[in-house]
Order: sequence, then C-alpha cells, then structure tokens
Amino acid sequence: MKKRNLITPVVLMAFTISAMMSATMMLAGCGEGQNGQETPENDSIQMNGVDSITVNEPAPSPSIDSIPMAGIIRTMGKVVAAHYADLSFETALPIERVLVKNGQHVRHGQTIAVLDQFKLRNAIEQQQRAIEQAQLEMEQAHLQMQDVIISQGYDPDKDSSVPDNVRHNADVKSGYALAKNRLATARTQLAAAQHELRSGVLTAPFDGVVANLSIQAHQLAQPSQTVCRVIANGDMEVEFRVMEADLCRYEVGTELLVIPVANKSIQYTALVNAINPIVDQQGAVTLCARLSGAQELFDGMNVEVILK
Repeated sequence: MKKRNLITPVVLMAFTISAMMSATMMLAGCGEGQNGQETPENDSIQMNGVDSITVNEPAPSPSIDSIPMAGIIRTMGKVVAAHYADLSFETALPIERVLVKNGQHVRHGQTIAVLDQFKLRNAIEQQQRAIEQAQLEMEQAHLQMQDVIISQGYDPDKDSSVPDNVRHNADVKSGYALAKNRLATARTQLAAAQHELRSGVLTAPFDGVVANLSIQAHQLAQPSQTVCRVIANGDMEVEFRVMEADLCRYEVGTELLVIPVANKSIQYTALVNAINPIVDQQGAVTLCARLSGAQELFDGMNVEVILK
C-alpha cells in the first residue's frame, strides 16, 4: 500500500491563503483610490479651498462714521441767528400787559407788550392844549405887531412896503416872534408825545419767534433795556473755526454737513457764505455758513460741522 504525500497539500493550502490575503490588500488600496476617499491632507486642502470662496453681496453705503478720518474734516460750531431784532421801550413807565412768551411764534405787527397808556395819552392831550394856547398868544401878538408897524407910518398889510428892520423890531416889541416860537415848540412836543404813545406798544418787526423775554406785567420798564428778541423764522447760520492749513478746502459756496449735538439723528446742509479774513493767535480762521431748513435749531446751539 503506497503512502500518500501530505506535505504537498499543506504547502498548497498555505500558498493559497497567502495569495488571497495579498489580493485582498491590493483590492482595498485600489478601492480607496477609485472611491475618492480623502486623506487628512486632502481634507485640509479642500477646506482651505472653501474658505477662499468670496460671496458677492451688495456693499452697504458708507456712513459718516465709516468714512476714514483722512477724507473728512470735523469741527465744532455754534448756531447763530442771521436776522433778529432786540426790542426795548423808550419811556420809563409801568408795563400794562405782556401778550407773548418765550418760544412763541409771532407775525409782523403783532403786539408783544404795552406800557401804561393813561400817562401817554394824557401827555398828548396836554401838548394839544399847549398848541391851542400858543396859537391864541400868537394871534394876540400879531395884532400888537401890526399896531407897532402902523405907529412907524407903514401899512402892515403891504409886506413889501415895510422895511425888514421895522418888521423885525415890531415882532420883538409885540411878542409876536416869541409866541410863534412857543407854537413851534408845542407842536414839536406833541409829535414827541405821539411817538412815545406809539413806542409804548411793542410790536414784532417781522415774522419770527420770541426769545429772551425778561419782563412781566406791572413792572417798571427801563428805557433802552432789551425786553425781548425776535428771531426771524428759519434764518439761521453756523459759525465755526478751521485751521489755516485746512482753509484751502473751504470756499464760498462749499457744502457742509451740520449735525446738532442735542440730536445727532438729524442732519442739515449748509453753504459757506462768509470767511473772516483774520487768522487768530491759535492759527484758526472763522467761517460762517447759511443753514437751509433749520426750523428746529435754536440760537446758540452747538453743532458738529463736517466737510467731506
């Protein structure tokens, strides 16, 4: 009976297993390349590619705060009234009525305050009686003047026939010249009394708003003391200073942006309308710009002036 060779099958089996394992590893490597599986390095490269993508979105319009400081000039200024009038009484009399208050809008010719009218009207009546008295005195003196001329041998009704020296002497002796002077004085005083009556009623010289009202009824008015100020509606300017080195950027007609400190959400435009040709000790020049549509601004307000 022949012996079977057992070595050969064992060797074949071991060779077969080894070949199968090698084929499996090769297939696995090929599968990774074919299936596109990425290594950590590939992941890093891919992520960098995604981060570098730029999304095209509409850029927002730049605001004043976003403009570089090198592109604008900012300075502080003060609002001033371009057209105003300080009102006062001319006579020291008690104030009878005050018809307005601070911040009130008034129309041209509207009454603001009234002085005691009794004394003013009484002064007019006294001057009218003084005129009547002076007229009577002048008529009486005229008759006496004619008597003096007749006593000199001349006809008073013929002016050309009476010498000038004779007529002058007759005027003085009769008191006619003095009476005529009294009449002229009485008429002048009547005109002054009528003016005081008119000035005893303060009225608005134009449409505007009342400011700095400093009187009350029954107070004694002081002559030439400011009672109030009337500021023309919307007629405002802004005064500000710029350094001499920046003056070349400002010309008459240059447009500015004005922002009130009290409310920075509001913006006004202004045009430079005057440049004071003096450089002060700090090396600055004062400019003035006319504001447009500044109905809500007050005289003396602080504002920020911006030149783009």
